[in-house]
Amino acid sequence: MRSILSLSMGVLLMVGVVSAQEPAEVPLYFAVGIPASNQPTIDGDNSDWAWVDRSFEVTIEDMSALTGGADDADDLFIDLVIGWQPSNNSVNAMIHVHDDALIVDKNPTCTFRDDNCEVHFDPDNQGGGPYSAPADLDLQPAYQMCLSFSEQFPRVQMYNGALTNFEQDALDFWWTHSGDFVTAGHVNNGAEYFYEFSANLFDPLSVSGGPDASTEWILTAESSVGMSISVDDADPGLNANGEEGSTPADCCPDGFFWQAQFSMAEQFMNTGGMPDIFLTPVDASSAVGATSWGQLKTMVQGDL
Repeated sequence: MRSILSLSMGVLLMVGVVSAQEPAEVPLYFAVGIPASNQPTIDGDNSDWAWVDRSFEVTIEDMSALTGGADDADDLFIDLVIGWQPSNNSVNAMIHVHDDALIVDKNPTCTFRDDNCEVHFDPDNQGGGPYSAPADLDLQPAYQMCLSFSEQFPRVQMYNGALTNFEQDALDFWWTHSGDFVTAGHVNNGAEYFYEFSANLFDPLSVSGGPDASTEWILTAESSVGMSISVDDADPGLNANGEEGSTPADCCPDGFFWQAQFSMAEQFMNTGGMPDIFLTPVDASSAVGATSWGQLKTMVQGDL
């Protein structure tokens, strides 16, 4: 995937594409088109994805370490595949993480400081990150999903910067409708962790009005959406700064600390830099085929 990304971004830079975000801050990835006959069951079992050509795979080596790092593949390894389904207008993903220590429920007010998978959505890729729009704006352009193995809180949480009361607003914001538009499945098998989800996207998304006041984003082949997947890694011992304590000091009791975040983006998703996910046609056999000159021309003309 790294060679594909380098080639694609080089072509885009060479033709001088005009974008709302700096091209160097917007990596390009590919989502496999999922035919109805291969629709995955969202249960955390990655065998449904065995048919996907490995050129679509994104690994930890294709991602950016936004904080900390991994000692080796035994400490932390990530591989993931993104797909999309024209049949139900959804984005799907299977994220596999090898992690030598599962740390959850050490940060009850911020589960992303534990082992966690974060997914950021900005379908039209014009709104920056989930926290860049004014907090008093009801129609929000970007939002975030957190997937965790928590035993104390919902394993799927949806929110963005307009939520002032995290727990209650997050429930109002998404959960009364989550079964209709988001499905997720998690599996823990020893040191192997699998996160799988299917999501219908909205842009803009109404904080107070739910789906009826929101606009569902229609996915089409050879277009792109703004989306990023990050994996947060907490381990026993020192935090990412090599400290025995964290900041604030009472954030992470019992000696467990958030040590690393690896992301498909090249920066934190607070204000921008959302990667482009190119939706390959259902009949595209590989991500390499998706980088044909004709399709790149289509992307450039579409003003990513």
